[in-house]
Parts: sequence; structure tokens; C-alpha cells
Amino acid sequence: MAFIDSLSKFAQKVIEGIALFLISPVFPYVFWTIIGLVSLWILWRIYSHYREKNLKNITYSREFTEKGVYAGDEVELIETIVNNGFFPLLAVDVEAYLYNELRLQGFEAPKKDGMQYFVSRFNLWPYMRIRRRHKLICLKRGYYQLQSAVVRKKLGEEVFECPAEIYVYPRPFEIEPMLPAVSVMQGEERALRQLFADPFSISGVRDYRFGDPVSQINFKASAKTWLGSRRSATPLMVNDRDFCAARRLCVFMDYHLERDCGIDGEAYERLTELALSYSAYIIRQAIYGGYSVGFYSNCKERDGSMMQRFPIEGGESHMLDIFRKMASMRPADGGSFPALLDELIDLGENSSEILIFVLCRTPETDARAYELERRGNGVRVFSLPELFFSEEAVNE
Repeated sequence: MAFIDSLSKFAQKVIEGIALFLISPVFPYVFWTIIGLVSLWILWRIYSHYREKNLKNITYSREFTEKGVYAGDEVELIETIVNNGFFPLLAVDVEAYLYNELRLQGFEAPKKDGMQYFVSRFNLWPYMRIRRRHKLICLKRGYYQLQSAVVRKKLGEEVFECPAEIYVYPRPFEIEPMLPAVSVMQGEERALRQLFADPFSISGVRDYRFGDPVSQINFKASAKTWLGSRRSATPLMVNDRDFCAARRLCVFMDYHLERDCGIDGEAYERLTELALSYSAYIIRQAIYGGYSVGFYSNCKERDGSMMQRFPIEGGESHMLDIFRKMASMRPADGGSFPALLDELIDLGENSSEILIFVLCRTPETDARAYELERRGNGVRVFSLPELFFSEEAVNE
């Protein structure tokens, strides 16, 4: 009985407290706050329901600002999203992955090898279109394709096929000392430009002109000119060089590694990357210098081809074709390198500068080089370990 009495007293006090709360001035505020929160919750549930259905009204695409860049350059990835419906879509998270070699600025590299995961959040009002730019740094040579992005829903996900691709060319760089000239004077013809300057082909001196490199200044001749009777406003004198008349260049790269070369896998990949970077520099200098250029290699490619062939042609579009192929080449031996040299011999080439880069010199390669030189070409064969791992050529 005592328990029942205490319980009835407690219930009476609760009822009295509720009655006092209902007649207090605070009650209207609390009441309408609860009504508002319940209304917002109902509206949010309705919005979430229709939001799931209207996510299909979104179109999403992305593209790079450049089709191809050099390794180390920056590029922008542009996202474009459009709400094609009247229903507003808030907090739309587009999830995607990027290759680690295309590093987002401000993104910390993952501790383990993997892809970069990032999310772009958009708030889309009816019929709104948003373009967003992300800066990327292209760290490594390669051909990169982006395929799809995802917007997750409560039940499943919305997948957008949004392909984008970019070629990252080898980073061109020059090593010291520069390769020697491989062409000779042809009769009495002279050309005003030359791919590789021969330091010993000097025909005289002339007045300094804007753009002449400092290394070409002849200080003895400059001093004599200044101290003599010819005190001009430009006392500096530079060496006037002979230039070759040939306008054809062909670069060969050998990916075959002999067993007794003493080159491990890491050195093999580094050497081939350095050779590609230097070849890119040579080819770019040649094209912009008016040369016709060819490129041959026995390297495997991502499409399955084993030999890469670019006949001698001119023009920037031809250069970009070569660079795109270089971007997608894999560091692996694809076939017989002497057979590749035989193709140029069979074509009867007799007036070109031919540069041959090999990992290991072999009698077969040297025999083809001698035959090409015998036919009137300027030929040089360079061993990649000697070229890039010597003390005189440590400039990456």
C-alpha cells in the first residue's frame, strides 16, 4: 500500500508540473520549436526521397586542359556538372580516383602505392552548371586514362562514364658535354643552323649579336678589337662557325639488355628513362631547327606492338606523334634491334645524322652502324651507361 501511495503522489506531482508548464509563458516557444523541428524532419525525409530519384538528372564530365605535357609540368583537370532538372540537389559528392603520378596540389601522397581518392562536393540549384578546376603536377612519363566517377546514394550508386586522357611526355633535358656534330660539310653548301655545334669548326670571328651564347665569345679577339682602332659600341666578338647542311636526323633506341652487361632492373629503367628524355630534347631541338626527324625503337608499347617506327618527316605534329608514342612505351625489349637498323639500310638512307643509343654495344650493332656510315650518313653509337653515368654527364 505504501508503494501505491508513493506512486500516486509522484503522478500527481507530474500532472501538476505539466499543468504549470502549459500555463507558463515558455510553453508556446517550446511547442512551436518542436512543431518546427518535426516539420523540418518531415521535409528532409521528403527531400531525401525525391533527391535520390533526381540524381539521374545530373550530367558530369571532365577533361584535361592539355592533351599532352612534359613530365614535371602542371596541368588542370576541369570538372563540369549540370543539374538538368527543376529539383535542387544539395551536397552532391562526386567520388573519383586519380593516378599517383598525376599529383593533386595539396594532396599528401599515400604511404603505400595506390590511387589518389578525392571527393568534389557540389550544391546544384535548378538547371545550374558548375565548372571546377583542379591543378595537377605530372610527375612521371606515361599515358593516363580516367574512366568513371561515382555519386553514392542510400540504395546503390550513380555511375558516370566520364573518360579523360592525357599524355605525359618524357621531360627533355640536355646533358654536358653535348653530343658532337655528326655531319660534315657537303661541298660548298652552308646552313645557318645546326643541331649540334662542333667546337672546332670555326671559320673566323664576327661582331656580337643579340642572342649569341656567352660560351661563343672570343675574349682575345674582343680585347684586340677594343684596344685597336675599331672601338665600336659593341666591342665583343664571337666565333663564327661552320654549319652542316644536312637536315635529316634519325634516332635509334635499343632496349635489348645482354646478360653480361651488369645492369640490374632499377638501372635498366633509369637508363631507358634518361635516354627517352634526352631523345625528346634532341628531337625537339631538331624539329624547331628545321630538321626532318625519324625515331625507331625495339620497345614494347601498351597496345602490344613490339617495334616503334617513325620515318623521317618534319613538322611539329610529327614531333608530337613521336612524343605520344614515347609516353606510352614500356621499358621492355620488344625485338631484334639489328633488324630495325637493317630497315633503314634497306631504305637506302645516305644523307642523315643517325644517333644510336644502346645499353650494350654488340658487334651486330657496330656492323650496321659502319654500313650506314659507309653509305654517307653521319653515325654515332652511344653506350647509355657511359653517356649518363659518367662524371661529365650527371645532369638530370
